[in-house]
Amino acid sequence: MRHSGRWHHEDEKKWQAFQIVQLVLFVGFSVFLFLRPVDGHGAVQTPEVKLISFAVWAAFYLGILAVEWLVHLISRRRR
Repeated sequence: MRHSGRWHHEDEKKWQAFQIVQLVLFVGFSVFLFLRPVDGHGAVQTPEVKLISFAVWAAFYLGILAVEWLVHLISRRRR
């Protein structure tokens, strides 16, 4: 929404709410990765394997987050 060339306050609140939901999902899935005793293939999850799984999950999440913030910043500049 366009108001005086600035991003509307409601849009900012929606963006923040989405970011909070996304963070809760990231933390929830991270906890799941650390608490599960075996993975979907039946392999026992050692601490090393759990850290590798978390690293892959975090890299994926950070990649999505980087693209999302880039789009967000570009859309704010155009408004």
